[in-house]
Amino acid sequence: MERFVTSASAGVLSLCLGTVALAQETSTAETGQLEEVVVTGYRESLEVALDAKRDSVNFTDSITAEDVGKLPDNNLAEALQRVPGVQISRTNGEGQQISLRGMGPSFARVLLDGMPVSAASEGSVDQQARNREFDFDLLPSEIFSMLQVSKTPRASTVEGGLSGTVDLRTPRPFDYNDFQASYQLQGAYQSSSEEVDPRGSFLVSKNWDGKFGALLSVSMSQRTFRTDGWTSQGWTSGRIPNNPPAAGYAGGFDWNLPSVNSTPANQRPDYVNESGLTNAQLANAQVPRLGRPETQTGDRDRVGGTLALQWAPNDRLLFNLDAIYAKLESDFDRYTNNLLVRNTTPGTAGVTGFGYITPSNFQIDGNNTLTHGTLLNAKFWSENRLFQQESDFKHLGLGGSWQITDNIGLDVKASKAESDFRWRMTTYLFLSRPGTVDIDVNGGIPRITPQLDLADVANWQFDTVRVQPRTREEENENLSLDLKFGDDERNIRVGALANKYYRERLAYSSSVGVTQGTALTPFGYTGGANLNEFNITNFAEVVPVKNYGKDLDVVGYNRWIVSDLDAFSGMMNPNALDAAANLDFQNSGSFEEENLSAYVEANTAFDLWGRTLRVNAGVRYVQTEHEMIGFIRVPTTPPAAGNLFGLRKEDYGRNTIDGDYSETLPSLNLAYDVSDSVLARFSVSRALTRPNPSDLQPFTSISTSGVVSQGNPNLDPYIADQLDGGIEWYFTEGAVLGGNLFYKEITGFVTRQNIPQPFRNAGIALDTITDPTILALLPNGLDTVLLFNTPVNIEAVTYLKGAELLYQQRLDMLLQGLGVTLNFTRLDSGSQTILGLAENNYNAIAYYEQDRFALRLSYNYRDDYVECELNCGSTSPETGFRREAGYLDFSGSVNFEALGQALTLSLEALNLTDEEEYSFYGYENRANTLNKPGRQFILGIRGQF
Repeated sequence: MERFVTSASAGVLSLCLGTVALAQETSTAETGQLEEVVVTGYRESLEVALDAKRDSVNFTDSITAEDVGKLPDNNLAEALQRVPGVQISRTNGEGQQISLRGMGPSFARVLLDGMPVSAASEGSVDQQARNREFDFDLLPSEIFSMLQVSKTPRASTVEGGLSGTVDLRTPRPFDYNDFQASYQLQGAYQSSSEEVDPRGSFLVSKNWDGKFGALLSVSMSQRTFRTDGWTSQGWTSGRIPNNPPAAGYAGGFDWNLPSVNSTPANQRPDYVNESGLTNAQLANAQVPRLGRPETQTGDRDRVGGTLALQWAPNDRLLFNLDAIYAKLESDFDRYTNNLLVRNTTPGTAGVTGFGYITPSNFQIDGNNTLTHGTLLNAKFWSENRLFQQESDFKHLGLGGSWQITDNIGLDVKASKAESDFRWRMTTYLFLSRPGTVDIDVNGGIPRITPQLDLADVANWQFDTVRVQPRTREEENENLSLDLKFGDDERNIRVGALANKYYRERLAYSSSVGVTQGTALTPFGYTGGANLNEFNITNFAEVVPVKNYGKDLDVVGYNRWIVSDLDAFSGMMNPNALDAAANLDFQNSGSFEEENLSAYVEANTAFDLWGRTLRVNAGVRYVQTEHEMIGFIRVPTTPPAAGNLFGLRKEDYGRNTIDGDYSETLPSLNLAYDVSDSVLARFSVSRALTRPNPSDLQPFTSISTSGVVSQGNPNLDPYIADQLDGGIEWYFTEGAVLGGNLFYKEITGFVTRQNIPQPFRNAGIALDTITDPTILALLPNGLDTVLLFNTPVNIEAVTYLKGAELLYQQRLDMLLQGLGVTLNFTRLDSGSQTILGLAENNYNAIAYYEQDRFALRLSYNYRDDYVECELNCGSTSPETGFRREAGYLDFSGSVNFEALGQALTLSLEALNLTDEEEYSFYGYENRANTLNKPGRQFILGIRGQF
């Protein structure tokens, strides 16, 4: 297929160049013309987007504002999910990242007004995304006028999006005539938090006769959220002497079985032990590693704004300056209560240990999943985290267009984007007394019922403190030049883009174990060396949420002791703790990428069999150089074992690794008018996505599940040779019925290999490890054999094919103002697994719109998909899945006039069905996570003058 892509594009490009050269002799150009497109109403926004789709030669979809400063959805990701082939992931009920045509978030290239950008954020709380994902919740939707999704590339398209490109367009003053102003005020209520929060935005634009224009827009919002949920942190089995689990499985703890441990004869596989199962059955019985209820409460404040200036000194010159700023702050607390199973051994049976568990009355199903049982001598670990997150985004763009002659135009653009991310995570852990715990698994999350009173502070002791802040800085610098020879229909374009991308991620981690309390004394801690002897009465409280689990189907208990985070912050200043935390040098470093690309592209139109064939053909050449810098211990680096705080990046040396590669990316796009109403499309192209920085960087780390993760600086980029074909029938005004087929052959996919090796191969000195949980995984020190998890390019080609269907129509023949839009996407990767790929996805929107009022009902469905294939946090090999989910939203509005203004009163209801977010390992009754973000209702008023 690679040869076909190259030869087809080159042949048609040669033909186009000749045709364009001939056409230039007679072409005339209209310059200096300004076209105002002011959209009012959802129906009109759909039809404007449909016109743009029809006019495009490549496969493109877009979302346009339904009014000044008003996209159809209040969140960029949730607006994009209406596009065929786009799926989203959510955090606390809000859309955050997108997947395009089944590929993960890192495969979609995000542009801002045509220039590359990135965001220094890390996804959801536990995700710690280190790759090329873009968190769309950082930017307010109110400051954008159009979102364009290109699924097939042109040579002039910025490379990097193997699955496609998303271009976020901001409004400019020449988009409007004369003076334009609008504002919006809203109040948002979330059912789970039972709070009302304000939102507001405004836009002011002035156009002075097409000579000079200025536009200012600002958006602000607050959100109080609460999310109740549950997580297992994986499933595992217990070790029994001389009874290994089935192939592919590994024990994650030791069962306390007196009858088996004391009598070798009782170690035979068919012996029925204290659990009521045979040794062979119990060795394979899967139980939650850290089954725990979880609740998050907090606030998210977001502000954003744009300033756009345009100047047209004459009909041939146009200059623009665009400045964008956004800031997201999130302060929240998370309370969890772990039922301790992982890493429990005879050595953890003491007062300060995790316990040593005896199973009783066990029952398992045909998949060896525990369905009922009792744990004796089990303990809980109350894990309470103080989170603070702050993300800043700044973008400055300067552009100029010069129509040199009627047939020659020049565009020059320069931009710089900076994004900073600061994250605080301070954790205080309490350990409970041992007790008896019943577990029932009947599908969904387990019901865990302790016989110990977990709401009694007398049953708890202070155990551990963790200080784990991190920062991330990103910069994108761009300079582009584009020359066009010809008119808008027939032209030759050449251009180049220089892009410099820099990222630095610094992670810090200091963990103070139960006997290391004196390390906290400099920060105000008033106890002694043994944390378990500290009186926690004034530093503990019952979990401070009203009726935890009120919306969950299964809750074994809803009250337990947690850390009083305010009290601990009053004793030990979190700022001082963060400033002194040790650099986690195995997970810190910087990454710099310099990309230089150039292209030649031809656009023309032929008369073929009495109909118009539009052609876009070209080739783009890309050269990438990258430098990765990691931290290494040097002779002057103090030992971490004696320094729980104070080791910063200045104490470490640097390890620098360089790499480079280049690629040629041909593309051909055809659009043929089969009839006045039928349009056929075809595309053949090659696209790339660069390797993920986290896979490239020389990181080495060890997880609490005993897996050593390492980077690989020699990874190749992802390359896709792809075919697309489609047909669209525009059978009446504002209507379309269409379908697309696409096929991708992808190389460069990365898989992570698990290889057992001695821990000494990790290059991590034992004296740098202070976390007692990690040390417990290394009973034989450097000779302990662990799984090493390393990314490698797979040699096999991954095949991805899919189909997209689209139907949109006014239904005035049934009821004036009624309309629908439907789309469906089917994806198939064959025998290969692509993370995040959901086979079936669809959107359905029904709307009713009149001059005075409008109603809209929207439903989005995403099939189940694979979240994790290897090293999923369990000692069992099952794949991690996200269960299918559908979200139903409603919006309605009424237009009226008051005080000399045109006003709109609106009401939105999000997640009407109260959909939950559920994931599992292999079998649906092996729960991974369950979250219930609740419903949201937004009442607002919008005005223009």
